[in-house]
Amino acid sequence: MCGYITYEQYKSLGGTAEQSAFPLLERLARKKLDYWTQGRIAEVDDDIRLCMLLLIDAMGKIRSGKKDVSSVSNDGVSVTYASAQTEEQLMGSVYDQVVEILPVELVNLEVGSCSFGRQSRF
Repeated sequence: MCGYITYEQYKSLGGTAEQSAFPLLERLARKKLDYWTQGRIAEVDDDIRLCMLLLIDAMGKIRSGKKDVSSVSNDGVSVTYASAQTEEQLMGSVYDQVVEILPVELVNLEVGSCSFGRQSRF
């Protein structure tokens, strides 16, 4: 299979990556998803595309160095917070979401737990 998601599908799901960055990000995300599922994806459905959206956006964020920023303003005082989430934490969070989205027969729980230094979920 060539790709799991087109740019149009990605954008319709709310994807934020630029079209010029999409081919590389899609390929990297597909490779990561194939690794996490040990190549068990036989048919692409909405759940696979949702996982691809999560991966592409996370990888785009990592490549750009962008951090999640939030700000609070109260009576003329403004405070801005930037997330200090590491690449490993961000990908671990995406992995956790992928595990929740995909059927258990697709996801190898040992891959994520070993790759991100967490305990096995068994």
